[in-house]
Amino acid sequence: MIQKVGIVGRGAIGALYGTLLLEHGCHDVVFIVDSDRKKRYEQQPLEVNGEFPDFQYVTSGESLDLIMICTKYAGLSAAIQEIAPFVNQDTIILSCLNGIRSEEECRKVYGEDAVIRCIVQGMDSTYLNHAVDYSHVGEILFGSETPQQRSKVEDLKQFFSRYSIPYRECEDIVREQWNKLMLNCGINQVCAAHQVGYGGCQDHQPYQAEFVAAMKEVQTVANAKGISLTDQDIQDWIQLVNSLRPEGLPSMAQDILAHRKTELPLFSLTIIPMAKELSIHTPVLEKLCSQILELEKNF
Repeated sequence: MIQKVGIVGRGAIGALYGTLLLEHGCHDVVFIVDSDRKKRYEQQPLEVNGEFPDFQYVTSGESLDLIMICTKYAGLSAAIQEIAPFVNQDTIILSCLNGIRSEEECRKVYGEDAVIRCIVQGMDSTYLNHAVDYSHVGEILFGSETPQQRSKVEDLKQFFSRYSIPYRECEDIVREQWNKLMLNCGINQVCAAHQVGYGGCQDHQPYQAEFVAAMKEVQTVANAKGISLTDQDIQDWIQLVNSLRPEGLPSMAQDILAHRKTELPLFSLTIIPMAKELSIHTPVLEKLCSQILELEKNF
């Protein structure tokens, strides 16, 4: 049974889940930080939807039942090391980063069965100027890849149900991660490259065609690797983006606005090398990659 929870990363996703857990009665939740962040965060409380949640920050302590890693990719290596004192043989680790790579990096340290693949999607959480704002809480998707992971998945289902956190168990979590990656290679990169919100990629707006074309390139690579991504998947993502606040910013666009390095290694820089090995052309992804790298030169 999951009772003690730790979150690494107090950004858009970490703050959202920390807030939801507190609001729904889970008071045994902490943010795992280094000593510098602990001092800084305690001096400057984070505003979330106009309120100031009572987040607790720890640098050490007893083992936790669940750890959610919600950092950017650049912070993943440090997060893997920071959580070490809080992990025992029963701890469940969820890496809530985008892409398909972070679980493998976590598993190199903590083993396959401890790390359950997951996806966070559908939220419109924005982190800018020491404040987080959201209206859609989205959902967390997860699933087992081995029989040994089944009990941990059942524990996660009970936990998220207990605290009214929207979730969905996936029969094929690897396919679903690729599906989310397809979305991110489109919406995140297009909004970042052109410095626009979701509205720029909605129906009848100037960047929707590029958004769809980027997704189609990922679909081609996935299908070549035996992963079934369909045209209906693409249509579903178009509908989702149409439902979001036009002024809302996906995470990579937030990074550009804040002059932070982006998660490009999780998106185009993951797909383009795979595509080259398969002799698949990805002109849209390569163009977006170049545009974003050019913007990052100014940071």
